Amino acid sequence: MDDSSTGSGEAFTDWHDVARRVLAETSNRTGNHPKIIGISGSQGSGKSTLAKILVGHLIQGGAKAEAVSLDDFYLTQAERVTLAERVHPMLRTRGVPGTHDTDWLRGVMADVKAGSNLITLPEFDKAVDDRSGQRQVACDVLVLEGWCLGVEAQSDSALVEPVNNLEREKDPDGQWRRWVNTQIRARYTPLWPAVDFWLQLQPPGFEQVVQWRRQQEHQLAQGVRMDEQDLRRFIEHYERLTRWQWACGPRMPGLHIGLNAQHGVDRVRVV
Repeated sequence: MDDSSTGSGEAFTDWHDVARRVLAETSNRTGNHPKIIGISGSQGSGKSTLAKILVGHLIQGGAKAEAVSLDDFYLTQAERVTLAERVHPMLRTRGVPGTHDTDWLRGVMADVKAGSNLITLPEFDKAVDDRSGQRQVACDVLVLEGWCLGVEAQSDSALVEPVNNLEREKDPDGQWRRWVNTQIRARYTPLWPAVDFWLQLQPPGFEQVVQWRRQQEHQLAQGVRMDEQDLRRFIEHYERLTRWQWACGPRMPGLHIGLNAQHGVDRVRVV
């Protein structure tokens, strides 16, 4: 593994530097260029921004590239209401594994790998918490970003103790977290081998996740913005698996990108 940091060696002043490193790493590898690049990182870590910049660099290099978020594959609001009624009330809230249309995502990934001329991607509007439509794109490289991209199931013993107040109050018997874990094992893990190259963005701690997600929320219109209490409760839905992904370490091959509290890049490690 190779390390580069802002303190010594190669400097990464912004996401453009990271994107250039990605292109250099993928072009140096034997075989075909990657068809699917996965960007994993906690809420607010910069996944969407990096994805857009990386797509720009890929296009400049002659590729037909598109970016899509795992968030765009969220189930509709009506589908999540049904899940909440049939399985557990906490599934009304989008975010955790089991609240995405993994069949659609699987089809998209298969189409990209097969070199299909047109790929149909969903679109999700977080302001109204519902799917807003779909778009057709032509691409030979898909940049897929998502907070739980690459996640693996936890052991049964890891699910016993709640990790925060949300789980203690709303999931005391562990039914929600066991169901989510089952979804990871059955519907998410089988997707990850289709990703050719991985980027994992990791902040210094969970408090930065809260801070950066708050900054995202403040970009929304006042009428649809969550207050502080609702925001923290929303983030608690993600906490277990965010911390678990950090403990598991990065997927390979790819780059592990350590972030500092100021949202800058501290270290880029080839894995």
